[in-house]
Amino acid sequence: MLWVIGINHKVEVDIRQKFSLTKTKLQEKLISLKKLANEVIILSTCNRTEIYFFSEEYVDIEKIFTELDWDKRYMHLFYIYKDKNCIKHLFEVVCGFDSLLIGEEQIVAQVKEAKEIAKQVGGKNPVLERLFEVALKCSKEFRTKSRLNEHPITIASVVGKVLKESNIRKIAIIGLGNIGFLFCNYFKNSDVDKVFLIGRKNERIDQFVKLYPEKFEYSDKKDAISEAQCLICSTSAPHAVVHKDDIPEGKNLLIFDLAVPRDVDIEVYKLPNVKVIDIDQIHKMDAISREIRISKMQENYNIIEKYIDEFIEWLGFRQYRNLIMEMKRHAEQLCKAQVKYLKNVDSREREKVERLLIRMANLYIDRAIDVLREAHKEGSGEICSNLIKRIFLK
Repeated sequence: MLWVIGINHKVEVDIRQKFSLTKTKLQEKLISLKKLANEVIILSTCNRTEIYFFSEEYVDIEKIFTELDWDKRYMHLFYIYKDKNCIKHLFEVVCGFDSLLIGEEQIVAQVKEAKEIAKQVGGKNPVLERLFEVALKCSKEFRTKSRLNEHPITIASVVGKVLKESNIRKIAIIGLGNIGFLFCNYFKNSDVDKVFLIGRKNERIDQFVKLYPEKFEYSDKKDAISEAQCLICSTSAPHAVVHKDDIPEGKNLLIFDLAVPRDVDIEVYKLPNVKVIDIDQIHKMDAISREIRISKMQENYNIIEKYIDEFIEWLGFRQYRNLIMEMKRHAEQLCKAQVKYLKNVDSREREKVERLLIRMANLYIDRAIDVLREAHKEGSGEICSNLIKRIFLK
């Protein structure tokens, strides 16, 4: 059984942030959830927290909330998609249909990271890994055919447009992870004068400081905020990192709080000269190319349908995996048994003959697998598999 439970940007950020998982927490929860299902992958971003499962039977959502220590009063806000609807949902997510900024590409890297973290922490997830791999393959073809690169959209480009219109030239960025890197990459070719970098130094950010020293510099939080006209927040902290006391009295400041949970303390929102724009308000600023992107994407939706069918076919054919493995084991045993009848042959020649026989046997098995796959597509897989058992195993 394949299914996903999740909450996304359609639920306001104040509630959504209660279910956001930092990387450390995500790894802990992956291990916990493995008690409930054979395979688990968690996709946690500023716009969504989704948990994908594969196991013999569905797990009640209450058990999942209990394992994650989540407040069950919010269960009704979570969606659950099963089997084909689960596959469809993930493919739409990675292709940008379910993003705040329709068609944005950052979700692709986030899906890749979710798959890799699950692999490192939770062990093998053969079905879910295949699902995510096919989703990423689908996204690549879909984005190319839809020519989304001709109408690119990122959080950085939307924010950058606002800054240009407001003639803001000095920026401070707090949080130097993936979002911080995205903004640095955007600002390196923009006409901003200064970008103050607040956070732990790292190699990816260092390159901007080294290549553009006149524009980028590491800075203390209070000094940077004092100098900047705009503050962009994107940390993965589980608590607020910007407080009322960090902002000089009477200072005019535009803040983009892109983090979930929020980086900016609620008291900052009340300051008279400070304007805070959170992640859920960003999409309202994306007006120019949104309709063009939606039109292009809808024209190519058949690509998503094609890959959905491809994965469903693969998943259905997977029922024969034990038969295929048994065929190959049986063939290898037969080949080794036949080699024993060879006389006056040294061990080296015997090994060569054995390898040759196994290779020939596998050629016939591969042909049998192709026939089985064709029969499965036509709806006669069970009849074909029984014939193959009689030929190869009895």
